[in-house]
Amino acid sequence: MMIPIYWGTQEKLKKDLMIGIDWCPNCQKFTEQYLGRRVKQKHVDFIPLSSDVLEHYLLCGTCNYGNSIQKSSYEEIEHMFQPFSKRKDQIKCFEKAAKLAETLEATEFSVTTIMNTLAAEFPVRATQQLEGEYRRRFKRLLLVHGIGGSPQRLMQPQEAPPVQAPQTPQQRQSVEMDTI
Repeated sequence: MMIPIYWGTQEKLKKDLMIGIDWCPNCQKFTEQYLGRRVKQKHVDFIPLSSDVLEHYLLCGTCNYGNSIQKSSYEEIEHMFQPFSKRKDQIKCFEKAAKLAETLEATEFSVTTIMNTLAAEFPVRATQQLEGEYRRRFKRLLLVHGIGGSPQRLMQPQEAPPVQAPQTPQQRQSVEMDTI
């Protein structure tokens, strides 16, 4: 009696690095954001032998809504978030920022206040790029959770992220298998 051996390829979505919590236009709430890759794996009996990267993504951890990005952008973002790579710290930072935002109005002064408060405990000012990213995120947080904040303000053209057709990496091809 022969035991069948399955071999083939399958595509998988890999979430490589959490890059903080940010507004997801698809979920309409703040969610964990990830750098990810869509890979095509060759396998024997579902044991991966090799894999090829098909695309790089910035994506929502909840709904997998994301935008395809270039490999160079992926590497740049990965490097930018290196000082803040612990998921627990990113969540604590967001929770403290949300508490502070509840008592502040959505102004540039409030963003600076939050930045100054969190910089003592978290690396939100580790690099100029990281500081700019967290300033943008805190502005969005104030628009939603601040005094007089409104989630609808996030959806106005000047506040919303660039609109692109949703690209969900979950819409991938089914597994191809062959029997030997």
